[in-house]
Amino acid sequence: MFMDLSRTKILKDVPMVVSVGVFDGLHEGHLSILRRVKEIADSNKMESMVITFDRNPKMAAKSIEHHDQLMTDRQRNELLASLGIDHLAIIDFCPEFSKLTGEEFLALISGLCRLEAMVVGEDFRCGVPTSSVGSVQLPEHLNRLSPGSFVEIPPFVLTEDGEIISSSLVRKKLLEGALEGVQSMLGRPYTLDLVSHTPISTVKGLLYRTESFSQLLPKEGVYDATLAYADSREVDLVAHVMAEGVLLSSMAELNADGISYLSLYAKGSRT
Repeated sequence: MFMDLSRTKILKDVPMVVSVGVFDGLHEGHLSILRRVKEIADSNKMESMVITFDRNPKMAAKSIEHHDQLMTDRQRNELLASLGIDHLAIIDFCPEFSKLTGEEFLALISGLCRLEAMVVGEDFRCGVPTSSVGSVQLPEHLNRLSPGSFVEIPPFVLTEDGEIISSSLVRKKLLEGALEGVQSMLGRPYTLDLVSHTPISTVKGLLYRTESFSQLLPKEGVYDATLAYADSREVDLVAHVMAEGVLLSSMAELNADGISYLSLYAKGSRT
């Protein structure tokens, strides 16, 4: 956890490139930032770090409505590892932490490591609203706290229609059942984490109850899908998203043991 790293100071002298954000869904906008973090770190013999939160700060502050997440912590951690990110620090967004000013938050980060660079999105903002620091003010604050450091702010990534890719847009398209658009924005199929779920065996297939999911489910309908097992086996099948849950049906009998993930596709679009 973030505060454990802060207390032990085990990374205090490690030159670091850092990005901070909620990273809900890790869409192409997020990935462009994280790839740049990795590029800067590798080319300058530094290490890379992602700092995120155990809950969405805006939901914790009730400035936005609660919504289901787009990916589980396990999925996020696996994807960050595949990108080659060296360190992941998770902030317990408790009431005390929520009261920090932007300057205080950045001071914590700069005390965590030898902060050489930050890469953040154009919409970056930290700290309580009355004393926050946004992407425009970030270079000035960061250079004061970590002299010689620099900030990079990659441009927003756009859809083919010119919309800014965001977690909100991914969520909107998912609820519309527009899986091809979702896949384009994520750079991969929308995938449900089934590791911790136990399905119900029915005559029609395996049923995962709606209430067992912490992830957002797409609009009710029929989707092509690929079921991935822990031993790397994959089974192509059909997923029926219904009010009561997600029903997986296949011509072959499905084994409920060792299921890891379910990737969803628009009907007829799976390649």
